[in-house]
This record gives sequence, structure tokens and C-alpha cells, in this order.
Amino acid sequence: MFFEFICVIILILLIIYYKLIEKPRQIYNALRLQGIPGDPFIPIFGQLKEHRRYYESDKHMEFYMDLEKKHGSRFILAIGPIVNLVILDADLISEVLIKKYAFYKKPKLFRTQIGSVLGPVNLILAEGDVHTRIREMLNPAFHYINLQSLTSLMCQETVKVIESWINKYSNTYFDIQTEVHKLSLTIICSSSFGMTVTHELTNELCQLLKDAFDALYYRTNHFPIFQIPILNKLPILKKPVIDKLGHRFRSLARQMIEQRRCHMNENHSDQNDLLDLLLTAEDKEGKKFSDEEIENEAITFVLAGHETTGGLLSWCLYILLTNPEVFNDCREEVDRVLNGQIPDYSDLQHLIIIDAVLHETLRLYPPVSIIMRECIREHTIGEEEIRIPVGAGVVFNFYNLHRSDKYWKDPLKFDYQRWIRNSNGLKPKLAHRFCYLPFLAGVRNCIGQNFGLLEAKIVLIIMIQKLNIEIKPDHKVVPHHRITLKAKYGIQAKIQPRV
Repeated sequence: MFFEFICVIILILLIIYYKLIEKPRQIYNALRLQGIPGDPFIPIFGQLKEHRRYYESDKHMEFYMDLEKKHGSRFILAIGPIVNLVILDADLISEVLIKKYAFYKKPKLFRTQIGSVLGPVNLILAEGDVHTRIREMLNPAFHYINLQSLTSLMCQETVKVIESWINKYSNTYFDIQTEVHKLSLTIICSSSFGMTVTHELTNELCQLLKDAFDALYYRTNHFPIFQIPILNKLPILKKPVIDKLGHRFRSLARQMIEQRRCHMNENHSDQNDLLDLLLTAEDKEGKKFSDEEIENEAITFVLAGHETTGGLLSWCLYILLTNPEVFNDCREEVDRVLNGQIPDYSDLQHLIIIDAVLHETLRLYPPVSIIMRECIREHTIGEEEIRIPVGAGVVFNFYNLHRSDKYWKDPLKFDYQRWIRNSNGLKPKLAHRFCYLPFLAGVRNCIGQNFGLLEAKIVLIIMIQKLNIEIKPDHKVVPHHRITLKAKYGIQAKIQPRV
């Protein structure tokens, strides 16, 4: 019996050794032997220590910038035991996302992290035919006709929240990043799910999100615990914080579904939002979403939508507050086009500068600035036929890509003129089709991008129209990536009602 026990322990240790040390070493060597540069292989931790050092010294996004300067547009990077090929070349990115997309899936680390909150199967995490089915069933919800009908509701929620800011924050500094994220959460819940979100509930959910994202970062960048299934399931190292968020959002999703079903059963079917579609949509075989699938998709859209749109709005406000001439250009256009009126859908096409400012913000501060794929079948990419071994991660850093002087003139300069349409209504041609990817590309491009841009435009327009805003002098604004790109210490600003 004792001998058998020892054999089991040895077997477990061998499996752990292979998964955490030997397999990553094989992937590293396979890439390194092809002449791909990278820092030396460090078992289990990789460049985790250096990555954390950059973060703690407020240089998180410079970590990748410095590696690019050191190694070029493709290099090996291990964060924990996962060995990645970082690609900052638009040609290779297009090949992976379009031509060779079937050779990849979302990485296990990401699925383990996010699945603990969103559920194991949803539009973000699903693969293959399951992803195609979900995508086809959800597409009608994001048709421009449906989005058009949401404009007035988005305007109402924005005006209401801005009035509450005036009452609460006039002439005092507050974190406007936090507040626009709360506003985005309110808009998504009301416009997509018919849910009235109280001030108390918004504060609770946003605090839960912050705590959970902090916990996810801690478990990824301090302890490589997600890669060890047994340890990952134990209620240690802030796992209860993540579970609490998942449970809270799931209970709210169930409550919304029950209320809507009751509403529909009473023949009050006048709503036509995302929740209505989730409850009635059918696939090609006439099968509807299960209750668990509806919960997962509802949670996914609320969390992903509010994080990305809130991030875009935060960085856009930062740009406007630190570039007064850009703010004045936006205000002049808003005043001229709207003449003091709240915008409707038809007005948005005439707000050309607003649109250009949002796109230039997405270039410099893409909310989803880093993504990763995991190779599931060995293949080659590029003219040099770089061989990608099974299990290797491929990382795209859009923050770097969007700031590359290979594709952009004066890449670090905020210049919304890059996006101004010509007399035919066409935007200037990009240097490369895949040098600008704030919404990704291919079969996994962001399904909610038009919803997010509509929301961002409306919020930005009304804020410019109704508020005078100034940033706190000497406030330190540091971009860092935790699921999405945020200002590490927030964005402190002061508002006054515009007279």
C-alpha cells in the first residue's frame, strides 16, 4: 500500500514537472531554434518577476514597448509557465486571425480566469460550431435598426446621471473613470435588459468588478495558480472574491430572466432588446438558448460591454482634458450641429469630429489592448514559415501595434485628422488593413462594437454639451492592462454645469 502511494505521488510530480517545466521548455526551444529572439528560459515563472516590477513602478505598458525595442516585432515571452510568441507585425497578425484561425483557440488560462465569472460556454469563450451558433443567434440584436431604437434611452440615462454628478461633485475632484464605468453599466442594463439599476446596485457591482479583476491579476501575476487545476479550485489566494462576483451577477441574470418571462406571459411583448432576443432566438434546428446559456450571454455582454465602452470613454475624456484645442473643436461641432438639443440617431452622422476623436482614442488607448491565442495544431506562418508548436501561445499587443512608426506617422501624437472623412464620406486608407484592430478582426471580431460606439458617442456628446470639465493638476495617469486598459490611479477631474 505504501509503495503504491509513493508511486502515485511520483506520477503526480512527473505530470506537474512535464506540464510546468518540460513542455514549456520544449516550446521555448522550438521557437528559439528558429532564430526568434527572447529572454532566457526561466522554469515556471518566466518573465513574471520583471513584468511585475514594471507594473509596480508604473511602467506596465512600457514592458512590451521595451521588449519590442530589444527584440523587434516578434519575440518569445513567458509569463508564468506559458511560453508565448509575441507578434507585432500586421502581416503575421492577419494570417493568424484570418487564414489560420482554425489552428487556434482561446488559451486555457484565459478560459479558466474568465469562465469562473462568465460561465464555461458563452460568445467570448465558445469555440468552433458552438461559437458560430451563438454568434448567428445574437447577430440580429446588433442590427442598426435595433441600435437606432436605443438612442433615446441612452440619452435619458446619460442626462440623468450627469445631473446626479452635478449635484454630488460640482467643484470637487472625483474619479471620472469610475463614474463613466458606472454610467456604462447603467446604460447597458437598461437598454439591453430593461433593468432599472439603482445607485446602490451600480456601486455594488462596480466594486465587485474591481475587486474581482484585482484578484484575477493577483492570481495570474503573483502566483501561477491558474495553471495548476487542483490548487485553482481551492478557496485560497482571493478565489472567494472572484466566486462572489460570479454568484452575484448570476443571481441578477436569473432575476431579469424570470421577470421578463412573467412580462411576456402576460402578453406585454412590447420590448425588443437583447434579453428579448435571448429568450426567443432559435438556431437553424429551431433550438432555443437554455436558461444557463441565457444567463451566460447576459453576464458576458454586461461585463464585456461596460468594461470596454467605459474604458473608451475614460481615455477619450483624458485626451480632451489634456488637449484643450481638441475639446474646443468637439464642442464647436456639437453646438453647431445640435444647437443645444439632445441628439437623435440621425444627428450622429453629422458629428464628424466626435467620430474621429473616438477612433483616434481607440488607436492610442485600445480598451482590449492585449489578446492571446493558443495553438492547437502545429503549422507555419509568414514567408519565413515560422513553425508554431502545439501549446504555444500567440500574443497580439494592439497598444504597441497602434503606436508603431511602421504603420503610423507621428504615432505617439493624438491627431484626430487621421480619421476625418473625405468629400465622399470615406475615411483615409490605413497603411495596412490589420494595423488598427480595436475590435479585433475575422470570425471573432467584437459583435458589440456598433453598440459600444453608439453609447460612447452619445455619452461624450452630452457631456461636452452640458459640462465644463478640467483634470486635476499634476494627477498621475498611468495606463495599465487588467483585462482591459485602465488608468491605474483613476482620472481625477472637476466638473461644473455649462452656462
